[in-house]
Amino acid sequence: MNTLTVSPASSPASRGLADLAVRTGLALARWGRRRTIRRTDRERMLRAIAERSAGRDAAEENARVHAAARLTLM
Repeated sequence: MNTLTVSPASSPASRGLADLAVRTGLALARWGRRRTIRRTDRERMLRAIAERSAGRDAAEENARVHAAARLTLM
């Protein structure tokens, strides 16, 4: 845990601002760690690639079906 030294003579407002700065810094550090884990998760990345590929294949198949349907209607 991080600590912060605040002068006893400082005003309550500056202590509140210091507390806010520490909380914000810790929150940013947690966010950065979570982001790093998400970006380097191999299984998650492979799953996303597979999902994109499946979506692309489905869109191509859908386009072929609609093209064939247009040809039979003409």
